[in-house]
Amino acid sequence: MYTRLDNNRTKKYYREIINSALLETEKLLKMSPEIIIYQSIYNQLADINEKIIKNHIIFSEDELYNRYSLGALAVKNFDLDNDEYAQKLSDSFGGTFDYNEMKES
Repeated sequence: MYTRLDNNRTKKYYREIINSALLETEKLLKMSPEIIIYQSIYNQLADINEKIIKNHIIFSEDELYNRYSLGALAVKNFDLDNDEYAQKLSDSFGGTFDYNEMKES
């Protein structure tokens, strides 16, 4: 069972969410390469991993909304209440706003 980021708001857990979502999206891409939304999701997760997690880049709130659509994708295309993948995507987006301020563990 997936634990939402709000219940464990740490850098360590956020990295786990991103890595898990990346792996899950990779599998979905291989299973259904014709579904282009998965490529967009994968690219955004990889960008978050590179820019925010690895390089500690801090974007403004406006920049984050313009750069990442994961939250909207999760709400519009998945069942956010019952789908753990959708919750990971939503938390992946939500964590971009304060990753650098989270405690490590």
